[in-house]
Amino acid sequence: MDVLPLEPGLRVLEIGGAPGAAAREVARRVAPTGHVLVLDRSRAGIDRTRRHCAAEIEAGLLSTHCAAVEDFALPEGTGLFDLAFACRVGALDGRHRELYASAVEHIRRALKPSSCLYLDTGDPMTQLRLA
Repeated sequence: MDVLPLEPGLRVLEIGGAPGAAAREVARRVAPTGHVLVLDRSRAGIDRTRRHCAAEIEAGLLSTHCAAVEDFALPEGTGLFDLAFACRVGALDGRHRELYASAVEHIRRALKPSSCLYLDTGDPMTQLRLA
């Protein structure tokens, strides 16, 4: 988490975030006015995230969305995000190269202009500017 430029008030999109361990830490760092949206393709993963992050959800710091990143669209009325990050997401880490372009485009649409996507493909994380 230390490589991410987190500060209070930021809106953060976590891709492949189930079961919510990283999301809880991000929520703590963006509190009290920020927000984390956990995106995961697994319904079971989203259910686990909701259980593990119940306090953060109740406080309005965290929400969840079940969708594949390569098909993802923000729910209507959801504001754009300041940054996104992903760890071990096959569409973004090279395991499913055929999904990469679509996944990046869908993430770009969810981010504010000049925002970055951080990927766990390097040490430190790889930073992609999606302007």
